[in-house]
Amino acid sequence: MAQLRAPGIYYEASEQRIPPLELGRTGVPVFLGITRRGPLDAPVRITSEDRFLEIFGEPVHDTFLTTCLKGFFGNGGEECFVLRVARLEGEPGEDVARRASVVLLDRAGQPVLAVEALDQGTWGNDLRVTVRESPDSPRTFLTRDADRGATHIQVKGTHGLAPGTLIHVSDRNNEQWVEVGGVEGKVIQLRDPLIHAFASGAPTYVKTRTVDLSVGDHERSERFERLSTSGASPRFIERTINDQSRLVRVKALRPDTPPALSLPADLADARLGGGSDGVSDLGPDDFIGHDRGPGDRRGLMGLVEFPKGDLVAMPDLMAAYMHSKRFRSPRDIEVVQEAAISLCERSSNRFALLDMPPGGDFEDALHWRQLFDSAHAAFYYPWVVVLEGGKRRKVPPSAHVAGIFAASDRRHGVHKAPANEVLEGVVDLEVLLQDSHLASLNQAGINCLRPFGPRGLRVWGARTASSDPEWRHLNVRRTVSAIAATIEHGTQWAVFEPNAPALWKRLTRFIVGFLMGLRERGMLAGDRPEDAFFVKCDSETNPREEVDRGMLVTRIGLAVTRPVEFIVFHLSQRLENEAQQEEV
Repeated sequence: MAQLRAPGIYYEASEQRIPPLELGRTGVPVFLGITRRGPLDAPVRITSEDRFLEIFGEPVHDTFLTTCLKGFFGNGGEECFVLRVARLEGEPGEDVARRASVVLLDRAGQPVLAVEALDQGTWGNDLRVTVRESPDSPRTFLTRDADRGATHIQVKGTHGLAPGTLIHVSDRNNEQWVEVGGVEGKVIQLRDPLIHAFASGAPTYVKTRTVDLSVGDHERSERFERLSTSGASPRFIERTINDQSRLVRVKALRPDTPPALSLPADLADARLGGGSDGVSDLGPDDFIGHDRGPGDRRGLMGLVEFPKGDLVAMPDLMAAYMHSKRFRSPRDIEVVQEAAISLCERSSNRFALLDMPPGGDFEDALHWRQLFDSAHAAFYYPWVVVLEGGKRRKVPPSAHVAGIFAASDRRHGVHKAPANEVLEGVVDLEVLLQDSHLASLNQAGINCLRPFGPRGLRVWGARTASSDPEWRHLNVRRTVSAIAATIEHGTQWAVFEPNAPALWKRLTRFIVGFLMGLRERGMLAGDRPEDAFFVKCDSETNPREEVDRGMLVTRIGLAVTRPVEFIVFHLSQRLENEAQQEEV
C-alpha cells in the first residue's frame, strides 16, 4: 500500500486475480426414470440409495430405476442426478400425472385453504389432513379501559401476539374478534376499531386464536402449530407450510368471511384425492420432453441449460417400451436415444450411455448399433442379471457402467478408459458371448460385458458409437470435452477485455499453464510439451476483420492418450544347432 503523507488522492493499481483453470468433476450421471413421487421439472441430486427413496419413494412396479441406482452406487458412484419422467399432457381419458388435493372450509362453510400433494402421483391419495384449534393459546387481559371505536388496547403482556394474529377480546357481556395490526411494548394496534367498550376491571380477556394442522400418510407425518390465515402474520398458514413441508403445498383462498369465522373448521383425517402417476400412457415424447423457455422445460429438454452432470442414462426407457401401450415398436426407443445423443452433441461436456432393446441377440445388437453414428454416445451389451428379493432379474447395464465411469474418473481421471473393471452386484449376463461375437461387436463399436472366470464379469470395451477413427475411443472424446468445457467456463473473464496482443498473450499463457498441468498428470501424450499440445492466439488467428466483429479466436490442439486395445507378442524360436553353427 502506498505511504500516505500529505492530504490528497492516491491511486494504487492492483491486478485482478483470476483463478487457475481446473477440470470440473466428471462421471456424474443424470438418470431419467419412472418414480412413485418426486419433482418432475428438475434433476435432483442424489448421493445414496436412502436419499433416493426418501425423495422419490418405493419403486414403481416393473421399472428399473431403483435397481439400477443400486448398481450405480455399488460400482463406485458417489453422486448422480435423477430426473423423474411422467406424462403431463394428454388426451381425455389418458393417464396424466396429477397432484392429489383437498379444499378445506372455514367456519362459515366457505373454501379457505387448498391443500395439494407436493408432487404428482397416486402416493398423495394416501395423505390425510387434520385441523384443530390450537390448545393453550396465550391469554392476557386489559390493563386500561378501551372505549368503543378505539384502535389500540393496552394489555398486561404481548407474548404470542404479532401482526396478523387473530385475537378474541371479551368480558362478561361483549366479545369481538379482531386482527392485530401491530405490537409496541404492551400496546396492541387493531386493524378494525372496537365495536364495544371494554373495561379493564370487568375483567376483559384477550386470547389469541390459531389452528394446528397435521398431514401425513402411513410413512411420514408433519405438524404445524399456531397458524394464521392472515398474510401479515409470521405464522401465515400458506407461507409456513410451503416453507417447511415435504409432503404438501397449500394456497390460502382468502374468502370474504368475518374474522370470527375465518379460520379453517376443525376436521379429522380429511383425505386428499385425485392424484395420478402418469405412467401407464407414457410415450417417447414424455422422455424427450419440451423446451418452451426457462421455467418450462421437461424430460431430456430439461437438461438444456442444466450445468451439472456429464453423463446421461435412461434405464427406464426400456421399462416404458416393455409396459407402456404408447411404445409401439423399437422405433420409439430409437427416437428417444437419438434425442439424447442430439442433446449431448449440443452440450460442451455430456455423454450418453445407451442400452440395447430387451431380448435381442448378437445379430440384433449389431443391427441396432448401425442406426446411430455419434462420438457422444456408447452402447453396452448384453443386459446384466442381478438378485432382487432373492430372485434373478435382468436389467439394462447403463447404470452399473455409469458407476464404473464415476469410480474410474475419481481414481485415475477422465483420460483413463473405464474398462477392464469388475461389475459389482451382477451375478450373470443375459447373453454369454463367444469370442467370434466379441470380435464383431467390438469392431462395430459395441462395448461388451463378458465373464473372465475368477476375475469376474468385466466391462470389455471403451468405444464410442462413431464411425470416425479420430473419435473411436470414448475416453478421448470425454477428455477433449472436459478440457473444452473447462477452458470455456474459465476464460469468461476475457469477455469485453481490449482485443489486443496483450490479451492474446495473457490468454495463451493462461491456457498453456493449464495444459502443462494436464500433461504432467498423464492426460496428454508426447515426449515434449510441443508434442502434447499447442495454443495459438495471435494476429493470424485474429485478423483485423475478426477483431472488428468483436471476435477473439484461439486455436488449441491436443494429443490425448489413447487406450491399449490389442497387445501383440511376436514369439520366435532359434534352434540349438543353429546357435552352435553361428558360434563356429
